[in-house]
Amino acid sequence: MTFKSLKCILLITLLGFSAFIHAEQIDNPYQGSILVESFDEAQLKAKALKQVLIKVSGNAEIGSRDETKLLIKKTQQLLSQYGYRKIQGQEYFSAVFDQSKINQAIKDMQQPIWGDTRPTTLIWLVNNNELVSDHFIKKSEDNALSWSIQQSEQQRGIRVQFPLMDLDDNLALSISDVKGQFYDQLSSASARYERANFVAAELQSVANDRWKLNWQLIQSGAVVQQNNVLLSETFVGNKSEVVKKMVNAIADYYASQYAILDNQGEKFTQTIHIKGINSLQTLTQLNTVLKNLLSISSYNIVNAQGDQVSVTVKLNGGLNSFKNALIAQSQLQLIEDLPAQVEPENLLTEPDEDNGIEPVSEPVKTDELYFNWH
Repeated sequence: MTFKSLKCILLITLLGFSAFIHAEQIDNPYQGSILVESFDEAQLKAKALKQVLIKVSGNAEIGSRDETKLLIKKTQQLLSQYGYRKIQGQEYFSAVFDQSKINQAIKDMQQPIWGDTRPTTLIWLVNNNELVSDHFIKKSEDNALSWSIQQSEQQRGIRVQFPLMDLDDNLALSISDVKGQFYDQLSSASARYERANFVAAELQSVANDRWKLNWQLIQSGAVVQQNNVLLSETFVGNKSEVVKKMVNAIADYYASQYAILDNQGEKFTQTIHIKGINSLQTLTQLNTVLKNLLSISSYNIVNAQGDQVSVTVKLNGGLNSFKNALIAQSQLQLIEDLPAQVEPENLLTEPDEDNGIEPVSEPVKTDELYFNWH
């Protein structure tokens, strides 16, 4: 059988999942997608594996590690499925890798694993003094901009979204609001898209093929009751370069917040309280959210009173990544202004009535987390 015939067979085999492959290459971090160009199949498999390791670990530099170079020699053992497809006239090699084997390989490198908590980020971008719309990106009306966005999403395993720029958006927000970094207006305009974070960015031409991108990643006040600046940077270079740097910086930030470095010893225990669980349906939805969080090793519902349930959780990794993962869930809203909870008094001295010694006690604040379900 010729190599060309084999490629045709693989292409036919792949048709079963190629219809939704464009979305899956982002939604499934264990799938790599590489432009074929002049690479042979062994090189394509190696490149796809590196891409998957980057997406799953959140570490853009993992491909240069010695362990990765050794792992590439075992690429065939890690593969579940692969084949070829065409997108807009260009041929791509797609490979899906075994999730458990990839996770184990990353753990063996003592690298974190970034699970499904990958927030979609809304981007308000002023380009050539116009706000960029979702239609503009999808129709590739600016090839450099659209291509760099799509490639960066694919390489890092995250999604970004652009506003519709319909009548509602145009009434809610102006170009000067984005340039002036008026976060309250931006947060209000972003509310319809239900995204926890948004970007305010301005792309300006400074010379021939030289662009300056000034941007900020903002945590919306709709989520945490005030707008928080998470990242703020300025990049200068060609258009594709600066846009890729922005998306990479966003991916690096999310990986730092949500990737889990498994602690091999005793696991942390945390108690959370969720208010608004008022039916079997909402309880089932809560169970689904908790079950799918990589930061949770196991959990038990220990109390249910009224519409509030209390859950004791054993964690993979640390408390911060667990808290961040919960906050990123659209159904959960952190209650930040709750009065500090105080546990029963801890005795610091033993009482001795004969000698007139009174017990000395000190209240201990708990680190328990409280959320509203909506």
